[in-house]
Amino acid sequence: MTKASTVKENLTTLESLAKIISAIFHPLIMPAIAFTILIVADSADNLSRKLIISSVALTFSVVLVLGYIFWLKRRGLIDSADIIIREQRINPLAIAVVSYLIGFVLLKLMQAPNLVQGLMFCYATNTFLVLLITNWWKISIHTTAISGPLIALMYQFGSLIFPFFILILLVGASRLILKRHTLSQVMAGAAIGIFSTVLQLQILYS
Repeated sequence: MTKASTVKENLTTLESLAKIISAIFHPLIMPAIAFTILIVADSADNLSRKLIISSVALTFSVVLVLGYIFWLKRRGLIDSADIIIREQRINPLAIAVVSYLIGFVLLKLMQAPNLVQGLMFCYATNTFLVLLITNWWKISIHTTAISGPLIALMYQFGSLIFPFFILILLVGASRLILKRHTLSQVMAGAAIGIFSTVLQLQILYS
């Protein structure tokens, strides 16, 4: 095997790994994981109430947004669920903002755990920021989506979550390897997820 073929094989393996990481930590998977953990971890609610709150949280953070994306894909209006083309991201992001806001209002009315309410509110506002930026720059939604939930989980579990922040680097690296984003776009996405979420949770529920 020549040196060139070895390098090519290594690059192919690296890209395959990057695709797996990007798929596992897809922006529409992260809210399902984060909300489920936060709701299960809350000791104040019984099982039936947890199921109801989970249904609302997952419906408005995942199901409706994912359904809209699949509808766009079926109509041929987007290239894939990853939505590689920047201009195609505008409508899904706008729908996501509306869905998150409705979800937040419902969770507020239901008196869901504060962190569950707060994370849904952060999803709405962080996604709105990403929407504004996406009009002219393809910021990384993946790094925003992994960073925000980790901050919310850190508020719940404290320093136990710190080791998981390495996931931000892994997700960011995967987006760079796949050439979906530049380094600055990856860093900007992570910055919004971290700092915007911290600021909002501090203001809302300090």
